[in-house]
Amino acid sequence: GEAEARLGKSGILKNPSVITETKCAQFLEKGEYFYPSELEEKIRAQVEESCAKLGIVTLPILMLHGPSREQIEEGVLITILNTLKKEGLVEHLGVSTRGEDPALAVIESGAFEVIQVAYSILDQRMATRVLPLAKEKNIAIVNRSVLLKGSLTPLREQLHEVLEPLKQASRQAEVIAKTIGTDLPSLAIRFAISNPLIACSLIGTNKIENLERSAQAAEAGPLPADTIKQLKHLALTDPDQVDPARWPKLS
Repeated sequence: GEAEARLGKSGILKNPSVITETKCAQFLEKGEYFYPSELEEKIRAQVEESCAKLGIVTLPILMLHGPSREQIEEGVLITILNTLKKEGLVEHLGVSTRGEDPALAVIESGAFEVIQVAYSILDQRMATRVLPLAKEKNIAIVNRSVLLKGSLTPLREQLHEVLEPLKQASRQAEVIAKTIGTDLPSLAIRFAISNPLIACSLIGTNKIENLERSAQAAEAGPLPADTIKQLKHLALTDPDQVDPARWPKLS
């Protein structure tokens, strides 16, 4: 909400090279669900509110927030989004997913043009099936969690002790970063943009210096092939380690 309002006030959306993506229906990921009429009413209200805050008539990309495979296959959500698309409220449809199974369901449905997934040095689970299949079906990949909630920064040491395997892999990545003369966050960004199957990687920060460093990392371009090969060996597959939603809270 606040981010949308700030973007709307900034005037940046008047730039034709800027593509806006926003999410709706976060209640899906929370396990809440409603009858079709109420579901459409809630989603429509959120979309209209987003358009108002952004100061636009049509959302370039609208993403559902974390529906399950069952909710996607049911078809009600797809019908609602297609209605909004026909009305001109939305241009392109997408889903932000958590884990492999919902992402595969999105691709199999044939109803969406964009998927947001998590992919990083430490979490490469999407690389085996999801990314290649999305490419085959001409579905764009938007990548989040490039720094995996700070675990690919020095902040990793503040994570819970049960995440020691994650922290150890991050330390190994930092050693690799130093061997090529860069820092760990920059290495993580360059690793993400090195994957040709990913259309866009997201960076979140509230500090201008971090944003500037991220831009510099992007300008440095993809990593050397031998570095990518080394980093691929650091991937973890345990969801309890690489999915922040499963991380224990620090007391």
